[in-house]
Amino acid sequence: MSKPSSVTHFRSGSRLLAPTALAVAILAGCSGAPPRTDSSTVQPVLTAQAAPVADVLEPQSQSWSGPIPIARLVAAAEASHPTRAAIAAAHAAAAAQVRQAGAWDNPELELSLGRTRPRVEDLERDRPYGGSLSQRLSWWGKRNARVAAARARQQVAGAEAQVALLGLRADVRRAAIQYAAAIDATTQSEEEARIAAELATMTETRAAVGEADRSSVARAKLEATTAALHRDVRRREAATALAVLRTWCSPALPDNLVVADAFTDATAVTDAASLAQAAERHPQLRALAEVAAAAEATITAEREARLPDLTIGIFADREAEKDTYGATLGFEVPLWNRNEGGIAAAEAAQSQARATARAERLRLQRDLAEALGAVQTAQGEATALREQAAPVADETIRLRTTAFQTGDASLADLLEARRAANAVRAELRDARRRAALALVDLGQAVGDPTVGLAPAEAPRP
Repeated sequence: MSKPSSVTHFRSGSRLLAPTALAVAILAGCSGAPPRTDSSTVQPVLTAQAAPVADVLEPQSQSWSGPIPIARLVAAAEASHPTRAAIAAAHAAAAAQVRQAGAWDNPELELSLGRTRPRVEDLERDRPYGGSLSQRLSWWGKRNARVAAARARQQVAGAEAQVALLGLRADVRRAAIQYAAAIDATTQSEEEARIAAELATMTETRAAVGEADRSSVARAKLEATTAALHRDVRRREAATALAVLRTWCSPALPDNLVVADAFTDATAVTDAASLAQAAERHPQLRALAEVAAAAEATITAEREARLPDLTIGIFADREAEKDTYGATLGFEVPLWNRNEGGIAAAEAAQSQARATARAERLRLQRDLAEALGAVQTAQGEATALREQAAPVADETIRLRTTAFQTGDASLADLLEARRAANAVRAELRDARRRAALALVDLGQAVGDPTVGLAPAEAPRP
């Protein structure tokens, strides 16, 4: 009977007068159950982590009336976005790899059927047949190391899931802030267009009674037309921002959606020391640490893989005048392959994971410094504009409007005051938007997506 060249077999046999029944029993043994994997060596699948994809993508019926906090938009995105389904699939795949790592090798069944052609005339021809059944057995430590490496990769999948959720939450917050800023700009531009139209009408009325010239009428009409164009542009920008937000959260978001807490006038507490400590617990660093641990477990598994496996089996052969049965014992001879390449690759992967972790820690430190500076700068600018520049601009408009109505100020003076006030409002709106976005960047740098949000408004974990 033919055997693999890499396995050395030792056969011991004896002759029997009636081996047919024994051979049948040996071949029938193949239909038995294969060796079972010890259930204690396989980590069970977490039902919460490996939820069916259909359940993850199930849309939730909810009402979007009234002011909506960002936390609710984030929760809707987590429930319906394909990222959650991808995370569940990654958990299921990692758990399946653990089960596969603990599985036994399948038994091998060989059947033989031949025909003899005697070289002596007085001998009859024969059709010998037989069969063998063998089972490959891995050393216990080798199998345990393989299962441990698979479990380490399962931990990597869990850590990477947290990184993916952190990015999803940050993206949703950014989209909500951009939409809220676009709505604020649209509201301001609509008010400016309304006032510009009223001013144009007032100028025409004054020109009709001889209190204004035609150049003032033309200038007022130009101002109204420009304000209307700006209003239309802001409306399109708001519609685009809403369309982007719908792709993250839900197509059911209404056209008049109001985000409740996109901006805050309160200065966020930004303690550099506590933020740096929080950054050390960043999910990305944990994921890279799990990658390094998985590489270490893989190195152990590759080293254990050098140990030769045993193959045990039984056989039975029938010939014309004899029946033979016996047992076989085989093992690999590690002559050409000692798994040096696999060990070296695993060690290189571990070195790469450690270097990547150091580089990622430096990147997070840079991101933290940049985000912290951006938050402090934008919040300081917004505070100064809100408390100092905006009141002066509003008072200037009020005085110039009164003077224009009484004839003490020209149209040019009024328009100049309005442009200056509008510029202050635009700068304030942009500073608040930049401060909110910088808080999102700060939360992503420290691994806490709730930075800048009240505790009651924090998204679910």
